[in-house]
Amino acid sequence: MAKSRVNARVIKATQSIQTGRAFQSEQETHDSFFRDHGLVEPPYNQSELYSLVDYSTILGQCIEAYKRNIPGFGAEPQYIDDLTSVTETEEMKREFQLVKTFIKYFNFDKSFEEVAADIIDDRERTGNGYLEVIRDGTGLVAGGQRIDPRAMYLTKLGDPVMVKQFIEGATINRPRRFRKFAQRLTSGRIIWFKEFGDPRNMNSKTGEYTSQHNGPEEATEVIHFKIGNEIYGIPRYIGQLIHMYGARKAEELNYNYFYKGRHTPAAIIVSNGILTEDSVQALEEYAKSVEGVDNAHKFLLIEAEGIENGVIPGEEKSTGVKVELKSIADMLQKDALFIDYDESSRRKVQSAFRLPDIYVGRSKEYNRSTAETSRSLTEEQVFEPERGSLEWVINNKLLADFQLKHVRVNFKTPEISNNDEKAKLIEVLAKYGGIAPNDLRDLAGRVLGKDLENFEVSEADLPLVISQLIKALQTPALGFAAPQTRNQEEETQEGEPSMAEIVKRVGEHEAREIINLLKDIKDEVEEYGKTSSTT
Repeated sequence: MAKSRVNARVIKATQSIQTGRAFQSEQETHDSFFRDHGLVEPPYNQSELYSLVDYSTILGQCIEAYKRNIPGFGAEPQYIDDLTSVTETEEMKREFQLVKTFIKYFNFDKSFEEVAADIIDDRERTGNGYLEVIRDGTGLVAGGQRIDPRAMYLTKLGDPVMVKQFIEGATINRPRRFRKFAQRLTSGRIIWFKEFGDPRNMNSKTGEYTSQHNGPEEATEVIHFKIGNEIYGIPRYIGQLIHMYGARKAEELNYNYFYKGRHTPAAIIVSNGILTEDSVQALEEYAKSVEGVDNAHKFLLIEAEGIENGVIPGEEKSTGVKVELKSIADMLQKDALFIDYDESSRRKVQSAFRLPDIYVGRSKEYNRSTAETSRSLTEEQVFEPERGSLEWVINNKLLADFQLKHVRVNFKTPEISNNDEKAKLIEVLAKYGGIAPNDLRDLAGRVLGKDLENFEVSEADLPLVISQLIKALQTPALGFAAPQTRNQEEETQEGEPSMAEIVKRVGEHEAREIINLLKDIKDEVEEYGKTSSTT
């Protein structure tokens, strides 16, 4: 008995898209370079990490949100002490002007805030940001600029050296260990830097410490901004790196799906016959050239030759050739592949940055209440701590040699508050005498967008209830004639009773209760004002 035979042949299209360089997970192979110069090789390819933002659909938005909300609202000099409790001195004015000038002229090409934003951009891309610090002839910090992190390498910590530090007006000596930094240029030349605060002289061409200043070849200093505690920083999204690669591959597959003209994967089944050689060649050419939407609706003609004796033994006449074209698209893909996977990947990257949707341009499901809550929580949990860390480096490192006592650099914060709730609170406080007109001038100025001076009359510093009570005590019709002052202690202004006189007239116990209540309300108002100003 003759046996049936089945032949299978796969005809596929050629590959048209090559994956970008950022997705070739190749490790840097510069063993001799690192060994010869005593450098530590970074755990991840810095160029690859830096380029990921060009291939990700969410990473760029997350980094931009950090840049905009950490230093983006501006930097300003700020007094350490509250001027309402101290008198501004000439020394304080001098320090304020010094810090103001430092911020204004820190970089001649970019603003102070833009330089800080560039450092944050590098740090969030690669885990590492580098700031080159430039000193003037007196040894004080005069300016700085960003260094590209893709070609920066570090050495191990060196031996301890004694360093002078200024703490609360006193100078102390403390041992510290420093690293060297090497920047490898495209030409192969290496430029050496020393870590910020290293008091030794270093040659920028050789990386060797010298006993004397090297003139134009003296190495400048670098401050390393990194994520984590390792030698090199690690990007906060590193745990989602595989998902980011997968999301990119899904996008490429979707692109191929439409670029190939949306042709359906199919199985051509021929019964009692075989395809002619011309048909096979035509199918192969068709699969190779099926690109672009122009080829999406072409006709396909298939020719087959029947088998004369059939396929069943003993049959005297052949049966007809049967050709079937069956789609297998349901087993492979739909219109848009991996939508859930891409959404999951996006959320995981956002979670690494701890950012809600409203910060990355996805606010469809938000209303005013939920938006304000998201902004407030993110400011409190993410941006405010990051802003504080950046301020610490600036005030305790960059400005340390200036020995400032009264002024610091402060990054401004956004105004996040619920004006409706604030208006209701003010209404209640005003009704029960817990707030004075001058207490509202600063708030009114922020709402109107202008600076408003306090009223200079004394009544503006008192709640309306107290002012009305004093006026009532001055009214003879109510039985309270203006007091005939006997001594300076009971006299405030001409014809106006003092607090002591008020106590005598309304009863000491009742007056003290009223005064304590008003003090408590005023404390609550001041505390609320501080909280709203920080948020």
